Formats: sequence, C-alpha cells, structure tokens
Amino acid sequence: MPETAPLRERYGTRYTANAVLATVVLTLGWVWFTAHLRPHISTIIFGGFSVVAFVAMIVPVAGVFFDKNALLAGFIGWLKSPKWTPVLLVLLPLIVFAFATTFTLYFVQADGTPEVRMSVTRGPTPLPVQLTTAEKVRAVSYFFALRPVTVRIDPILPTGFEPSVLTLRRGIPLQLTVPNAFKAKDYHLLRLVPLYNLVSLRGRREPDARYVVRVFLPGRAQPIERRGLTFNAIYLGARMDELQSQSKSARAADAGLRDTLRSLDESMSENDIKTFLSAWLDTPEFIPTRELKPGETVRVVLESPAGKTETAVKIAGAVNDGYLEGGGE
Repeated sequence: MPETAPLRERYGTRYTANAVLATVVLTLGWVWFTAHLRPHISTIIFGGFSVVAFVAMIVPVAGVFFDKNALLAGFIGWLKSPKWTPVLLVLLPLIVFAFATTFTLYFVQADGTPEVRMSVTRGPTPLPVQLTTAEKVRAVSYFFALRPVTVRIDPILPTGFEPSVLTLRRGIPLQLTVPNAFKAKDYHLLRLVPLYNLVSLRGRREPDARYVVRVFLPGRAQPIERRGLTFNAIYLGARMDELQSQSKSARAADAGLRDTLRSLDESMSENDIKTFLSAWLDTPEFIPTRELKPGETVRVVLESPAGKTETAVKIAGAVNDGYLEGGGE
C-alpha cells in the first residue's frame, strides 16, 4: 500500500483512533505537567538542573542501547491493540479533571531587585516564598481544589507594599512580577524633632535618661513609653523595618524643618541649617507602632527635669513633623 495512503487504510481504524486519543492525552498531560508540576519537581529533585535538560540528556543516551526501529514497531503495535482504547478513554477525563482542580501562581523576580520575600496564605498556614538572584522564579500550586482558590499575598521584603488578594484561574497559571505587581503602600509617618530648649542635647551620643517620651495613639489606652532622649529625630507610624526604610526617603522631606529653623532665627545661614538637619536626620531613631491614618491626632508628652510639655500632631501628609520642647540644659 502506498506510503501516502491515509493512516486508517495503512494501519486500521483501531490504530487511528488510538493514535488520536494518545496524541490528545499526551499533549494535555504534558501541558498540565509543564504548567503545574514540573516547577516543583525541578526544584525538589533536580535543583537548578531542569527536567527538560535531564530528558534532553537521557534521550540520546537511551538511543545507544535501544533499537529505534524496534521501539517504533512496538509503539505501532501498541496503538493497534484494542486493550489500550479504554485506558486512553479513562485517562482523558482524568487529565481534564486535573486541569479543572489545579491552580498555580508563578512569582517572577523583577529586574534590579536582589531579593523578594513574601508569605502566601490560603487557609490557616502561610507559605513563605523567597526569590533571589539564584532562583528568580517560584511556583505555588494547589491540587485537587474543587472550589475557587483565593490567596492573600503579604510582601515582606522589600518593604513598602500593600497586601494583595488574588483569585487564581483553573488550569491556567497566573504570573506575577514582584514586587512590581504590588501596590505601593501609603505611609503617614510622624517625625518628632527636639528643638527649642533641647538644643543643648545636640552632639550627645548617649540618651539623656532624665527625659521620658510618651506617645498616645488614638484607640490605644496606654501610651508607648521611651526613656532617654538624644537630638536625633524619632520616627513612628509603621513597623521597625518599614520605618528604617522609609526614613531614608523621608530624609529629603525637610522643607518644613527648614522653614521652622528660619522662623526661629532669620539670620541662620544655609550651612547652619544643614548642620541642624544633619544632626536630626542622619542617624534617626524609631518607635515601631501601628500605621497612622490621615485625620488622626497623636499626642506626645515629654517629661524633663523642668516638667512636662505636650505636643499634638494631626496626621495629614506622608511625613508629619512634631517638635519636642523640654528642659534641656
């Protein structure tokens, strides 16, 4: 029979049916494996050596030990066998079921970001995810999930991003480039600056234990207490790591501080102003608190050898300055 004859005439209807079913099953199975399972197997078993590279290495080696013509003849005989038709018919809905109950989320590290850390939560236990220069892609998969899958992603590093809630797609992976895909967090920091009769603290390295700072946050019964005072600015209004990060960008927000210094002494030179700003902002201190909201008023009480003074600051912008006044010597 000519080689150009249809497959059904050359090998029979059973072969053709099995060939079609096998093609569909193998294609869908490979797509599902590649999209949802291969990233986890590559990471767990092969590390940085991918499954594709492993298969590409094994196939030529296997060809040395096995007769290709014999393998092809065996494969054709397998397709002609009627016993494989029900097997393929059973595998097809199983693969469709696997697609319908598998949800995968890919995290891809953005260029220029040395490390990304986050927690992915579905249910009571969060899953830590870390991306580095050595591993820039991570996959999180949920198998045999009959109901829709919704996850909460809490960025940890770099700081400054809002948590994100995502509903994943059945069978089709979702990809996020992080941290670019996260919404930047809007901070409203309070910056406490010693001034007035506290100028004598300037240049002091160790905190003066005679001073006690008490911060009263709205909705909190007890104040946050900090003993000792230097001439450094004090930031509050976020977690410690966030305060440390945000204080660097807040360093440039010094227009209000400059205006205050000029109002106290119009003859103050630019160099004198820079000296004050450097003393306040180069090595700031931090009081970690909950995040502050616009419209809230924070009361700050300073106890000093000369008595108590109180400062109230209404939160409005990204950086809100409050000035401490006490009995510095």
